[in-house]
Amino acid sequence: HASPTCVMNFEGAEGWLVGVPHKGMRAMFTMMNHARLNVGLEGLALGHAAYLEALAFAKDRRQSRSLDPAKQELDEAADNILVHPDVRRMLANVKVSNEGMRALAYWAAMQIDVAHHHPDEAQRQLADDFVALLTPVIKSYGTERGFANISEAMQVMGGAGYTTDWSVEQYLRDARIGMVYEGTNHIQALDLIGRKLVQGQGRLYRNFSKHMFRFVKANKDNPELAEFTGPLEKAINTLNQTTMALGMKGMQDPEEVGAVGSNYLNLFALTAIAWTWAEQAKAALGKDSKFYRTKLKSARYYYSNILPETESLLALINAGKKNMMEFEAEDF
Repeated sequence: HASPTCVMNFEGAEGWLVGVPHKGMRAMFTMMNHARLNVGLEGLALGHAAYLEALAFAKDRRQSRSLDPAKQELDEAADNILVHPDVRRMLANVKVSNEGMRALAYWAAMQIDVAHHHPDEAQRQLADDFVALLTPVIKSYGTERGFANISEAMQVMGGAGYTTDWSVEQYLRDARIGMVYEGTNHIQALDLIGRKLVQGQGRLYRNFSKHMFRFVKANKDNPELAEFTGPLEKAINTLNQTTMALGMKGMQDPEEVGAVGSNYLNLFALTAIAWTWAEQAKAALGKDSKFYRTKLKSARYYYSNILPETESLLALINAGKKNMMEFEAEDF
């Protein structure tokens, strides 16, 4: 397997102190923040590798007939499985969520460069804030969605995807650890809510929310982008309201944050990725090439088929801790 997971037996090996005594955690987190971004990208990369394999399989595999008689290839024993709507749904889910997550990760990587090299100190601080805020989001959502995408790619391939004849089953095994190491995904959610949202009296979140909203404000009157700016504005407002409400609940009862933190992080991620797709849609407007036409199709798919996941997440967040915490230990 490809993930760095193994048992290590030190058997009396001698350890050496690195750095200043009692300052190890600070040094470790310098490494850890880079590792968290890298692990998020690992989930994304494995999801993309699985997509490429599932796509190649789907283009080759023939099974059953198209539900649309006009698409049936009667000179063949069966139709290519790409004609089946559910196969397209699964491939589109993987393709579009992968590309949106990649765009967010690229933008965060650019902010790392800005934080290190921009001549203006205020811009360096702003970029550093963006990276700090997005690190737990990229780590958690990148690994969770990446694993789900590999599973969906396997489903496209049917039983073949479950066998060692193809690489997808290994990608699935390798990707599972991503949600565990470098801080479990729930720890990322607690970091996002308990540290990043309150840091600088809410400065990190406030600036990122404003950054996303600038796109809405700048493009609201463009009819060609209306299918994106309207839903994006609604999503940002929902995230703002949810962030404020969760912060108030958390101050009164920290268990409320623990109960819904993971759902909140995913709500945040879906909204941020919606912004990246709106940016990509704007860049694709008026471009006469298959690449850009496909980008517009992908943006529309994200807004119609993936962004609505925020509605179920919002319901779970609003449900809070009550029903789950009513269970006594003996009830399990």
